Amino acid sequence: MDPLESPPESPPDSDLFLREDEPADGAAGAEPWLVLVVDDDEQVHAMTRVLLGDFRFEDRPFAMISAFSAAEARAILAERPDVPVMLLDVVMEAQDSGLELVHHIRRDLGNQRIRIILRTGQPGQAPERDVIIAYDINDYKAKSELTSQKLFTSLVGALRAWRDIATIEQLNQSLERRVAERTAELARQQAQAEEQRRFVEHLIEMMPSPVWYEDAQGRRVLSNRAFRDLFPQAPAQDGAQDTESEAGTVPIGQGRWVPAMDPSSTVFETSVTAPGGFTRELLVVRKALPTEEGSPQGSIGIATDITARRLMERELHRLAITDALSGVHNRRHLLGILAGAVADVASGAAAGADPCSLVMLDIDHFKRINDEHGHAAGDRTIEFVAAEIREHLRGTDSIGRIGGEEFAILLPGAALKAAGAIAERIRAGIAASPIPLPDGRFHPTTASFGVTELRPGQDSVEAVLHRADEALYRAKANGRNRIEFN
Repeated sequence: MDPLESPPESPPDSDLFLREDEPADGAAGAEPWLVLVVDDDEQVHAMTRVLLGDFRFEDRPFAMISAFSAAEARAILAERPDVPVMLLDVVMEAQDSGLELVHHIRRDLGNQRIRIILRTGQPGQAPERDVIIAYDINDYKAKSELTSQKLFTSLVGALRAWRDIATIEQLNQSLERRVAERTAELARQQAQAEEQRRFVEHLIEMMPSPVWYEDAQGRRVLSNRAFRDLFPQAPAQDGAQDTESEAGTVPIGQGRWVPAMDPSSTVFETSVTAPGGFTRELLVVRKALPTEEGSPQGSIGIATDITARRLMERELHRLAITDALSGVHNRRHLLGILAGAVADVASGAAAGADPCSLVMLDIDHFKRINDEHGHAAGDRTIEFVAAEIREHLRGTDSIGRIGGEEFAILLPGAALKAAGAIAERIRAGIAASPIPLPDGRFHPTTASFGVTELRPGQDSVEAVLHRADEALYRAKANGRNRIEFN
C-alpha cells in the first residue's frame, strides 16, 4: 500500500487525508510545511487535517502526510527524510510501537533533524520524565492537550528548531566540504612540495660539483655524491656526532680570496688533495643561510673544480713568456724582469741595495752553422746553448733569448766580478762541448760575452742593455769566445 494513501477502509471524510503531492486549501503557489501524523486512530488524522488547514507560518500553509502504523511511517521516512515534524502516537500495533519508531529514526536512519512530538491518549502508559530521558523526542503531549492553539504553538516551535538544525547541518556540511577541499589542497601542496624536494635532492646529488650544507657551528650536515667522492675520508655527516667535537667539519680551508658580488657570499680559491694524491684547485662559494628572523643558521657551499682551467692559464702564461725553441724566457718577459731589477736597484740606492748584473752572449759564427749544416743544426745549437747556460745559473737568475742567437742573463745579487765568474763558467762549458749535428757529426761552438752591472740612481733598461751590448761587441771584435766588461 502506498503509505501516502488512506488505509483500505477509508473513513467517511476521506477527503481530509492529504497525499504527499496535494497542497492544503489555499496553499497554491507556496510550498507547504509537511507534518507526518502517525496514529492508528482515523479520527485523529481527520481532526488534525482540519486544524492544519487553518495554520500558516511564514506565509506557508501546512500539509499532512498520514501513516496509520509505525511500519507505514518507516516506509514514508525512508523515502522522505526531509519531513520536518512528526506527530507520533505511542500505542499503535503494540504498546511501545511509537517509542520503537523513535529509536529507528534516530539510531537506524540517523535522522537527527526531524522534530518528534510524542502524543498519547494514555499518558500513564509511559511517564513523561522517563520518556524524555530515555528517548530522543522533542515534546510530549497528551492528545487531550493538543487544542488548536497548543498544536500550532508546538508545530511552530518544532519548525523553528528544525530550521535551525537544518541551517547548522548545512553550515556543517559546507564547513566539512571546505575542510575536505582544504585538506585535499594541503595534501596536494604537500605532495607537490615533497616531489619538488625529491627533485632538488636528486638534482643536487647528480651535480658534478661538490655541494654541502653546514650548520651554525660550521659542521657538515648534508653533502652530495661529488663531495663524498672528493673527500672519502671526511667525517661522516650528521646526527650522531658530538656538538662539541670537530667531527663533520668541512675539510676545505680558505685560500686566495676572490671578490664576491653578493655581500652574503664568501668566494675564495683553494687547493685540496684528492684521492690518488693529485692536487685539485677549487673555486669555493659559501652563502649564508639565515632564519626567517635573520639570524644565521648555517651556510651552503659549492666547489667548482678549476684545475683544468688553472693548468690552461698557467700553460698560456708560460707560452706567453717563453721562447718556443730554447725554452727560456722570451725577449719581452726578460726585459720586464730587467725593468723590475732596475727599479729595485734605483729605489734601494740610498740604503745600499744588493748589486745586480746583466750578461749578454752571442753564439759565434751562427750564420755559418746555418749555411753549412742547415737550419736544423742552427736550432740544435740554440737548444744546446740554452741548456748549457741553465746548468750554471742559480735559482734566482733569469735567462732569456732576445734575438736570433743572442741571450741575456740577469744575475740578482751578483756584482760585476761575480757576474764575470758565472759568465766564464758558461763560456767554458759551451766551448768544451761540441754540438751533435743531425748527420751524426759534431760541431764545435763558442760564444762571446758582454757583462755590465746595474747602476743605482738614473740607470734605465735601455742604458743597461746598451752597456752590455757594447761589451759584447768588443768581445766579438777582440777574437770571440771571450768575456768583456763595461
